[in-house]
Amino acid sequence: MAATLLQAALSHHRAGRLEQAVGAYQRLLADNPHDARVLANLAIALNQLRRHTEAETVCRRAIRLAPHHAEAWNHLGIILSDRRDFAASVEAYRRCVEIDPTHHLAWTNLGIALVRLGVVHEAIHALRRALEADPDHTQALMHLIHQKQQVCDWSELDPLIMRLVEQMRRDQAEINPFSFLFFCRDPGEMRLCADRFAARVVEQTRAMPPVRRPMRVATGERRIRVGYLSGDFHQHATAVLARELFASHDRTRFRIFGYSYGPDDGSAVRRDLVNNIETFRDCAILDDATLAQRIADDRIDILVDLKGYTRDARPCVMALRPAPLQVAYLGYPGTMGGDFIDYVVADQVVLPEYHRPFFAEQPIWLAGSYQVNDSQRRIDATIGTRRAHGLPEEGVVFCCFNQTVKITPDFFGLWLELLRAVPGSCLWLLAFNAEAQRHVRGMVARIGMDPGRLIFAPPLPHAQHLARYRLADLFLDTLPCNAHTTASDALWAGCPVVTLRGATFAGRVGASLLTVLGFPEWIAADLRQYGRIALELALDREGREQARARLRHAVSGAELFSGAAFARKLETAFLAIQARHDAGLTPAPLRVGPHGEVAFDAR
Repeated sequence: MAATLLQAALSHHRAGRLEQAVGAYQRLLADNPHDARVLANLAIALNQLRRHTEAETVCRRAIRLAPHHAEAWNHLGIILSDRRDFAASVEAYRRCVEIDPTHHLAWTNLGIALVRLGVVHEAIHALRRALEADPDHTQALMHLIHQKQQVCDWSELDPLIMRLVEQMRRDQAEINPFSFLFFCRDPGEMRLCADRFAARVVEQTRAMPPVRRPMRVATGERRIRVGYLSGDFHQHATAVLARELFASHDRTRFRIFGYSYGPDDGSAVRRDLVNNIETFRDCAILDDATLAQRIADDRIDILVDLKGYTRDARPCVMALRPAPLQVAYLGYPGTMGGDFIDYVVADQVVLPEYHRPFFAEQPIWLAGSYQVNDSQRRIDATIGTRRAHGLPEEGVVFCCFNQTVKITPDFFGLWLELLRAVPGSCLWLLAFNAEAQRHVRGMVARIGMDPGRLIFAPPLPHAQHLARYRLADLFLDTLPCNAHTTASDALWAGCPVVTLRGATFAGRVGASLLTVLGFPEWIAADLRQYGRIALELALDREGREQARARLRHAVSGAELFSGAAFARKLETAFLAIQARHDAGLTPAPLRVGPHGEVAFDAR
């Protein structure tokens, strides 16, 4: 009887029927309360239901009963990671691999937790150990590539990427498209990766309770209910960009809901969002099915996902289809794949018409740029001199404040050529991690150049960070993933940006911003032209100053930097897609013109 019940519990658990699994485990424990293996399984099922405190209590009980049960230690690490106690989770994973050095999942989890603690060198070691234990473990391979990119360790990177791409093509394992976009230069492969990941997301939802959408009834309220779903309603690039959008929505026509499943960091950004979103719901403790049902119970008409497949995203909520119309926007620059997103907000540069086959969603093409911005972002007026920031008083300051994961060896090599060609120049990078600084300084020294020409900018409050751009001469963009928020930060602060138009949405954002502002001459078609544009600007001080003056004039009053103006465009799109839905028509490509004119393409 117990064996049959255990098999039933495991079957429920593997299929994602978590409530049934918990019930079966609890019935087993009623007869044998000291079964550590059942307790460990119960703990992880409770954790998947986001009952984290209860899960930790049960898991620690299992460990007390069986201190050498490796799987229980791995489960405890997962629970602690989900509670964002990464230091404690690291200790749990370390205990697991001490007991079982071949536990590739624990090695991978250890690597991920170490990344959260900023100990990237140790994280890379753990991920290598995971691949030694299981050479085909895709998650370890994907995270190893990502972390090598983070520390600018490009040794053996190409073979690792080729290995991961081949696994994706063969559909061997789950590969998150967000990690894929940092090295993918093929929009067809991005679509394939997203489709396969989306299929796995949908499969996870099959065992979840279906969402029950209430009937739409006449309530006297004619406003369209728009819900924004995100884990980034705090001090985060997405929230910084969209803060003015949320404050600017027309409350006579729209009722705005915010569904937050991320942390409350107590920041001013968080407080603004809570105050400016009409109905703000903190849903961090809700599991995916409960959160989806909450959205449905609020009778949301249009649900906008701001996370996509980025870190800590919960795509299962969208896959459960809690709203009649579902839209992807801002946080993830690409297709979600699958069929649970109806529209993606874009523009003609980031998603040209000939890229439509690479998107599962129907495009909403907005006039201008797809990117929202906040006109109220403050730039500190007391940033000080170049010398105060370790920069040379004279000489060209090239900067790139992108994450290091976006820097590739071909771009870094070209940047060093620019330093050689422009005497007295320096390259200003963000001080993301000590390991990355060590690697790039070593590369500079090996070619006989003074590593002191690389200068690293420490983290600063946002207003002071924006002010730093006024000390730089030229922002150098990256590919295959462009600067996004970082590019608009530079332009907002008056720093010229040289970019390269890539093959994917993620690699075309810089071009979108510069096109709207009227600087197509700073958009390169290839790396050679990119270098030539940057060099000409660097060597022509007068021309560079004229360019900065033109940029300041273009930015002043530009629609690109008005969250209120963007709100009007997005609302026009919302009204159009809602009217189409109410008419019983399926989603179709939508164009929103500069004066609010709308047109759906024939399908």
